Amino acid sequence: MANAVHNVEASIVILIVGSLVSLLFARRRKLCGWISFAFVCASSVYTGLAVVGAFTMASSEHSILSLPQLGSSFSLRIDPLSAIFLAIVAVIALLSTLYSVRYMDHYPHDNVAKFFPVLLLCVASMTGVLVCTDFLFFLIFWESMTLTSYFLVTFESENAASQRAGLKYFIITHGATLCMVAAALFLWRTSGSFAFDAIRQTLSALLVTRPLLAHTIIFLFFLGFATKAGILPMGDWLPDAHPVAPSGMSATLSGALVKLGIYGLIRVFCSFMVVSPSLKVWGIVLALAGTGSLFVGTLTALRQTDTKRLMAFHTIGQIGYICLGLGVGIYCLGLYPALATIALAGTILHAVNHACFKSCLFLGAGSVLYRTGKRDMDQLGGLARFMPFTTGTTAIASLSIAGVPPLNGFASKWLIVAGCLLAGMRFPLFLVLGLIALFISLATLASFLKVLASVFLGKADKSSGIEEVPPSMIVPQVTLAALCVLLGIFPQLVLRFVGRAIEAATAMPIAGVDATRIWGGLRLIDGSPVGFWSPLAMLATLAVLALLSYAIQRAGGAQSRSVPVWYCGEEHAPAMVRYSASSLYLPFKHAFQGIYPSGRIHVPRFPASLRRALDFDQWLYTPAVKAIDRTADRVSRTHVGTPQIYLLWIVIGAIVVTGILLWVRS
Repeated sequence: MANAVHNVEASIVILIVGSLVSLLFARRRKLCGWISFAFVCASSVYTGLAVVGAFTMASSEHSILSLPQLGSSFSLRIDPLSAIFLAIVAVIALLSTLYSVRYMDHYPHDNVAKFFPVLLLCVASMTGVLVCTDFLFFLIFWESMTLTSYFLVTFESENAASQRAGLKYFIITHGATLCMVAAALFLWRTSGSFAFDAIRQTLSALLVTRPLLAHTIIFLFFLGFATKAGILPMGDWLPDAHPVAPSGMSATLSGALVKLGIYGLIRVFCSFMVVSPSLKVWGIVLALAGTGSLFVGTLTALRQTDTKRLMAFHTIGQIGYICLGLGVGIYCLGLYPALATIALAGTILHAVNHACFKSCLFLGAGSVLYRTGKRDMDQLGGLARFMPFTTGTTAIASLSIAGVPPLNGFASKWLIVAGCLLAGMRFPLFLVLGLIALFISLATLASFLKVLASVFLGKADKSSGIEEVPPSMIVPQVTLAALCVLLGIFPQLVLRFVGRAIEAATAMPIAGVDATRIWGGLRLIDGSPVGFWSPLAMLATLAVLALLSYAIQRAGGAQSRSVPVWYCGEEHAPAMVRYSASSLYLPFKHAFQGIYPSGRIHVPRFPASLRRALDFDQWLYTPAVKAIDRTADRVSRTHVGTPQIYLLWIVIGAIVVTGILLWVRS
């Protein structure tokens, strides 16, 4: 078997070739989709071989191009950490592409040449990001990923909301990329190299000799990766981009692309930084940022009635859980390796689990949109009768994201919260943050119960004509829902590889999570009775209780009947008396009105100055958009159609470039 790096190279080449081939068949919409899916399948096979090789073979590095003048080399390497994220990208890309083959019928007037070829390039870019070992080429793949995802977000060219969301995404993510470029240039000026190994050595030295500069560089990296991950307030682009993107892209965006921001944070804080007191400071920063994101993101999601916008805010919330676990992990890394392992294992496992249940939720919301043309939950209801597969998979994913055992969301959240509580015995702040995370899990459950009740339950109009989506859209949803169940019952299937990933990221042998095969049991600390969780025992208990309930119901012989809704002396249509999504949890919404600027309920709010400071649309994004529009308008005035004027601009440009070159040379 070829080594893992060569398999990854083959995967990237296949995706690029597939993008070109699918572009040739763009006029035949379904054929273009199936061709794209075939190339993604082939690419996923090679990626799968690379992932297996990363865990079974010695790590190797392949240099493709060397640029000694810049201190850069196009080198690829795959280790257990990058292998886990590669697996996430490959699985989500494969299922999202299959789903999109028929879903693109929802856009009959838009050319699929803007979707499938760009989607394949986006997947190739994400793959490249995960295997690059040189920051210059890492940034090239990163920028390619950002640009292709921007074109996918703005797929509906005639949709003003889509274009606005895309521009906001473009501005925020490129600002974050500039932060990363600045950090890389600082390190390059010191070391003369963009290689990850050189960055690690230089940053370690700067933490001793020039700590202020070192922490400034780390902060720039944090801004860049946290923005892509969707951590508030940098992740403000997420709620706008998710609703307008095609649902296949929404699943890729939330399931795979934002995980690369998490991958970058793990690399910076676990690989680039040595174990030092600085890790404790940054651990607290990450934990607070994560808790803020999970708190504000989830509570804001609770008041949404747009299905995809609600799920976008939950992406912010769930990324907050991951960031919280990462913060606790790096805080404990030097002092309490066992606790660090618990928190970091929860972090990586939740990244895997989030990819499964959040992608499934977005595909479910896309299926509802495909059949009904609606995202507003106040206008939906009773779809369980017509769309049983979508209802079932969405229900499983909803319970998973809420952390209901024995599904996969519980296993990873349990590790994160347990890490917080155990670390809180030594640093009380983490105890408080862990309790907040527990409370937000209840808010998450409440939010998705609203989704299930408003979209799928209740009575529906018998003449609605709605039916289940095509099989190519059902299969990805069922696959992801099955993964939610499988990884919840057998979390050790992933945890055995997560331990290897933690060792690869931290370059130190650490242990603490004992994943045994006995009853699917999982123990937090090896040799200790603390924190034992057996998902198979829980599953068996739930099965017994379900059978008992069914037996009691059958023994009672209760009859059921269906009658029309009768109010005030007359029959009413179900839609007239349905409890709307916007009416659910009103007391809770009023209690937290301070987080929501809109509304008529007068309760204590954040200070006006703080609200203005956090209103990025008002003081940052809107002025930036207006400035770009004004600049574009002024530039357009120079295009008068006179050749002499164009020649004059060429001369002026040549003079300016020459002046810059002379100044640089001097």
